[in-house]
Amino acid sequence: MRFLVRTGILMAQLVSFIALMTVISLGTTYFTAERYPAGVTPVSRFPVITLPAAATDPPRYELLRWLDITRKDPPPPPRNLRLPQSAGGFEVTAMGAFKPYVRFTTSDAAGGRQRVELKVTEDDYVIYAAYVTDGSTVAPEFFRVWGPSSLLLAVFPAFVLALVLGRLLRRRYLPPPAAAGV
Repeated sequence: MRFLVRTGILMAQLVSFIALMTVISLGTTYFTAERYPAGVTPVSRFPVITLPAAATDPPRYELLRWLDITRKDPPPPPRNLRLPQSAGGFEVTAMGAFKPYVRFTTSDAAGGRQRVELKVTEDDYVIYAAYVTDGSTVAPEFFRVWGPSSLLLAVFPAFVLALVLGRLLRRRYLPPPAAAGV
């Protein structure tokens, strides 16, 4: 019976370690996300979803980075930044074997503008971003990246908390060892 209790405690520690590592790493990226007030330039990796100027059915979305949208020389070709669907996803063409995938949702914002939240899943990280557009300009709201560095930051606290949980469970469910006779 003691073996089963010890095995259960180890399993609880393992599950709690994985759950805590995930929650802590996602929480770290959420609380350290870059939030942009009006008029601030975001990081160069900030993603923006665009459509070619000529309408197509179904829409042919493209993922561009902030520098591709704001470059001056040569100026970017005309693009529509207002998305026709309220939610969707598409694959981005890539050079390697892994094809990044983009998911997005849109909602109405003040002044007839559109708020776009997107998630870009690449081979070793996930980018979350949101921006507001009127169809020709973009006002970034937030940007965060979740990846291996986020997980590494979460390993130590998750390990310590799983050890504490194991200690508490052992005290609760395992009887103290019998004292040797004197």
